[in-house]
Amino acid sequence: MKESATFFASASITVFLTGCIVIAHDLSPDFKQFLVSLTGHHWTSVSLITIVLFVLCMGLLLASKGARKFLRVYNIRLWSTALVAATLIMVLGIFAELTTRFLAE
Repeated sequence: MKESATFFASASITVFLTGCIVIAHDLSPDFKQFLVSLTGHHWTSVSLITIVLFVLCMGLLLASKGARKFLRVYNIRLWSTALVAATLIMVLGIFAELTTRFLAE
């Protein structure tokens, strides 16, 4: 139960942070260049950051009962809803940013 509960929480947090990174690298050429300098391509860097974020979130939540309790990780309904909401918000945010950039050109 502990592993499946932390999976949803970690996935929700990772999706949200990855969406923020994608929006940030689209808005900031300097940040995009920093990502390119890490691995040679910005999407490769975003992918590696996503993997690391997920593993760190899982590790933190699996290791810390206090963090699991504070974040109410065992509430699967809450975290599965948060995962869907984070995914939709980030998709809409990225779509809005790309649409705005397209219309500005």
